[in-house]
Amino acid sequence: MAEAQRHSEGGWSLIELVVVIGLIGVLAGIAYWRLDVARYQVNAGIRSAGLALVAAQRQAMVKHHNVVVTFNETIQAFQILYDKNNNFTRDADEVTRSVKLDDRVVFGLGGAMPRPFGGAAVDFDRTINGLQALIFYRNGSASYGGGFYLTSRRAMADPTRYTDDTRALEIERATGRIQWWQYDAGTWRQGF
Repeated sequence: MAEAQRHSEGGWSLIELVVVIGLIGVLAGIAYWRLDVARYQVNAGIRSAGLALVAAQRQAMVKHHNVVVTFNETIQAFQILYDKNNNFTRDADEVTRSVKLDDRVVFGLGGAMPRPFGGAAVDFDRTINGLQALIFYRNGSASYGGGFYLTSRRAMADPTRYTDDTRALEIERATGRIQWWQYDAGTWRQGF
């Protein structure tokens, strides 16, 4: 009796511990493959870009000067210029902010159908220094109604398989309002 009682108080055996650790490893492996990191990064990228543009529009209204946003598809980034003198050029006393896309995220449409603003990765009517540009005026309006697409690198490499990775930001000219779009199962739906 004393022998049986001593054994039950001893804790876990090595075999039980190995089985539990093995089960945890199998479950973690299953969960990892169900986690779609690229799609989460595209969602984070479009939210980050949208919030940066909303902040730029608000800054134009609060500071009463234009804010110029230029999109550089080569380096997968956009730059925001707080243009105090409204000359569309960076002067020594003006502040700029760069927003770089994540490594798995690029400007592009992938295999998704284009929105009404166009099918180019970045589609605005103005260029500054050879880059597509959007200007928020001090009244909050935008220089042009247009937008841009973000998608994953894998969607650009295999457009038929990963079409649901594509997102869009669309800017209304008159109000500067920014709309967020997600491509899902062959159609665009607003928001997330």
